[in-house]
This record gives sequence, structure tokens and C-alpha cells, in this order.
Amino acid sequence: MDNSSFIYHNLCGDGSLMVIIPHEDDEINLAGALIYGARQEGIPVKCVFLTNGDAEYPAFIRIHEAVKALKILGVKEEDIIFLGYPDGGRHGERSPFLHRPEEIKKAGGHPVTYGSRNHPDFASSKYGKPHDCSWENLLSDLEAVILEYKPSLIAATDFDYHPDHRMCCLAFMEAMNRILHKDHRYRPKVLMGYCYTTGFDSVDDFYGPHLLSTVVNRQTLRNKKYETENPVYPWKNRLRLPVPAACRTWLKDNILFHALCAHLSQKASRRAVQLVNGDEVFWERRTDNLLYEGEVTVSSGNPKYLHDFHMIDTKDILSDEPEMMDYLWTPNGDDKSPWCQCDFRKPQHVESMALYGNIEEESRIEKGRISFSNGFALDIGPLSLHGQPAVVSFPPQEEVQWVRLEIIKSIGEAAGLSEWEIFRNETKSYRFLQITMDDQFAYDWTIYPGEKPKIGVYSPDTGISTRWSVNGQPVSEEELNKKLQHLQKKAVIRVEDSENPSSWCEVTVRPAGLLDSIDHRLTVMQDRFSIWWEKQSEKRPHHRLRKMKKEEDYRV
Repeated sequence: MDNSSFIYHNLCGDGSLMVIIPHEDDEINLAGALIYGARQEGIPVKCVFLTNGDAEYPAFIRIHEAVKALKILGVKEEDIIFLGYPDGGRHGERSPFLHRPEEIKKAGGHPVTYGSRNHPDFASSKYGKPHDCSWENLLSDLEAVILEYKPSLIAATDFDYHPDHRMCCLAFMEAMNRILHKDHRYRPKVLMGYCYTTGFDSVDDFYGPHLLSTVVNRQTLRNKKYETENPVYPWKNRLRLPVPAACRTWLKDNILFHALCAHLSQKASRRAVQLVNGDEVFWERRTDNLLYEGEVTVSSGNPKYLHDFHMIDTKDILSDEPEMMDYLWTPNGDDKSPWCQCDFRKPQHVESMALYGNIEEESRIEKGRISFSNGFALDIGPLSLHGQPAVVSFPPQEEVQWVRLEIIKSIGEAAGLSEWEIFRNETKSYRFLQITMDDQFAYDWTIYPGEKPKIGVYSPDTGISTRWSVNGQPVSEEELNKKLQHLQKKAVIRVEDSENPSSWCEVTVRPAGLLDSIDHRLTVMQDRFSIWWEKQSEKRPHHRLRKMKKEEDYRV
């Protein structure tokens, strides 16, 4: 990164990145800057598309556009994988999650997986023949592709409102459930994010005086009582990643805009004003849960829900407010002393856990007691609302052979746990700094007349200690904010991790006058004109694409 010590190798280690998305163009919606930044550092990137995006346009068009867009982001053609399942459509009429292959065929979809001439579907490449478009085959293919490449970092689509996005989320969680129980040595880092909520449907705020960070457009949320489409994710818990310089310039020079232009059939470039932001947002799903390395027993109910990687689950991917089902461990109604326990295969060091409870507000665990084999115990509760994590930290415990959770008090008829996570450590996987202005990620920042910004710092590690300097001179954060209120000339502001000075961020801040405001407006006009011209140049080729929609036997 040009203004900080942040590097994508800290996310991926010595391994690779895999991006799992439902449709061709969602790779940019979900992780365009992450893909580009990783490739700039030489990190191998695999992009896995679950469907061919063929609801309106034939697969060969969507596949060709994805290859072209990813080439712009630096991804090699041979690293793009198409599982080849049908686009389910806006109403799920061809979704393999909802329908059998013969029903998909009646709805106008392909009953077996397929690709294009130069890009066959995954099953045909691996097994020599396509798979029937069934839910179980989709799960099998997704599991197989993850295990074949074993990426160190996976970025996957979460529970957006489109049925295919929800299917992708549920498929990925189930594939990871199978993998984590099957292979105890493979523990990738997992980032879950949205293609729509924080991208395609976010706020049109690109042409303001500052490049702002990602926000959720509340007007586009289907279920407005939650902060995002997945109720389990608190907005404050999001992981915010810095964005490479090429992904935050004016659009005429912006790498993300040009990649979006490649998706001509979707007119994706028109969403650049929503997609281009000062940060990229994900939620981390840890895979180092010790329950995968032990035997889980319960007083009653089904223990599999405690460690199946599903914080949510549903059979309904069509409703604006889908009912969650089959996602909770709930003790039987006549169980007077409910408990769950994990016996480890070998003694463990344990120092934190997370408990995910009911999404529904009518039922909830109000109080519980956690006991350890070494005699240590503590009380917990109440669990968080909407199934959000209740994080429990405690003094490190050594040589722990088992952990037990007893439910002491609950409300409602179905109080339970959707996931029980026990960890060897509570350390965040990612440690970096990014300077903020009014909580917006700052790179170079211009203070316009009348603005009184407040400087701060973002780090995934909330317990980090920092030290500041201005033009090389030490200063406290409080003093720095006072200086910013009356800034007269350009200043270079730097923040460092007190314990690790090699972790740093630096921003050039300068005051602006009337001429700067005029120059900004003129630049906005020029950039808008460039984008308008790009739209005009798209009209004729887009018209040709619409004619090709019926040419089903043509392949690229």
C-alpha cells in the first residue's frame, strides 16, 4: 500500500486467495480491490463462479466478460473456475437450491452443468462429464474446488437479497462445515462480504469533496430492522481493508471502473459510483474453532448445530424476511438441566470463545455457566440479540480436557445456540493501521473551508497502542486534532504501532481555499463527462449483445 505498511501478504501469508461468487460481475462487487491488490503483490488468485449468470444472457457472454474483467484486475485466465450451474433468476425459478434438474429444464435452464468452448464447467474438467444441476452436486463441486487448491484466504459472498447470493452463502457455509470436520489440518482464513449491500446497492457518494468509506444504503435493505442483510453481523465488527491507489482514483483512470466496463451486458460500469470507496468491508469467520477437534455432546437436542459453520440457515431464499430454520441447537422442552460439552482429543490451551444465539427476539439464553476441566468457571449472559456473537474472554487456561456450557436461565420456547466457538487465542488475524478523518479512511486529505475534521486511527486490533507525529515531530492525538482545526499549510501526519513501529500509516493533509474548491468541481465535471462518453460508446456494442441473446449455440 502506498501510504501504509499494509500488505495483502499479511492476509494471505505464503498462500493464495480464492474468491467465491454467484455471478459474473460479483467478483468486483465483492472483492475487486482485494483481488487487484493481491495480484499486484504476486499472490495467486482463484475466482470461482457458482453460476453462469445466464438468466438473461447466454453463458458464453457472461463468461467472456468475466475473463476480460479479471484480466484487467490481473487474474490469469486459467485461474478462473466456472462451476457451471444455472443462474436461478430473480425469483429462483431455475435455482438448484429450490428445484430438481428436470424442473430447471422446464423453466428454460440447463439441467446439467456447462461452460463455454474455451472454459468448460468444473465437473467436466475434473471428472470428464458434467454434473446434474442438483443442490448436492453444487455442494460437492464447491467442496472439491476448495480442497483441490486449499487457498489460505477465502473471500465468499454472504446473504445478500438475491436468491443466488443467498444460495452461494448457504452453499459455502455447508462446504466449509464438511471440510473443517474432514481435514483437521486445513484452516483457511475466511472473509464474508456482500456484493449488493455494501457495493452494488450502496450509496452514490463518489463525487463528494472526499472519497468516503463503505456504508449500507438503508433504502435498499429488504429487512430494515437489521444493520445488514445478515442479522448476525454487527456493523461495528466489520473488517475494513485499505484500498490500493489505482482503485480509488477518478473513475476515468480507476482500475475498478475499467473492470466493470468489461461487464457490458450488465451495464456494470454505472455502479462504479456506489462501488468505489475508501475501504473494502468484510466480516471474519474464524475456522480455528476447537470444537472441530473434539467430540461434542449435549443433554438433549441435536449437537451438530453447535459446530456446523452455519450461523444462519433457511429453506426460504426468496422472501424479503426469510424465516431462519434448522440452524439452532435447542434442548428438548422437558430438559430441566440443559448443557453442551466439548471433549478435546488432546489437552488444549484456551483463552476465548464466542456464542451465537437466537436471531428471533422471542427466545434467548439469559444466563449460563461455563466450566473447564481444570476447575475454572465463569458465568455468562444474556446472549446478544439477533444471533450476534457474545465474545467471552478469560485468563488463559492450560491443559483443558473439556469445556461445558450449562444453560441456567432462558426465555422463550426455543432458546439455543447457532454456533459455539472456542479458541486457543483471542488475537485478531490482521494487524494494521489506517488513519481516518471523521471515521473515513484517509489517504491524502484536503480540508475545505468550514470543515473541522477529527483525526483517528482504525485497526482490527482494538487494543493497539499508537504514537503520532506531524512533519516528524511527536504529538499527541489530542494536540493533533487541535492543530487540524487551524491548519495553515501542508502537513505529513504519521501514526505507528507503539509495540511494532514497522506497522504504520502516513497521510498528507493540506488546507484548501476557494481555488481548490473550484478546481475540485471542474475535475468532477471532467470525470463525469468521461463517464458519460463511456456510456455512449457502450450503446452500440450493448445493442449487439442483446441481439446475441438468442444465439444459444454460439460459443466463445
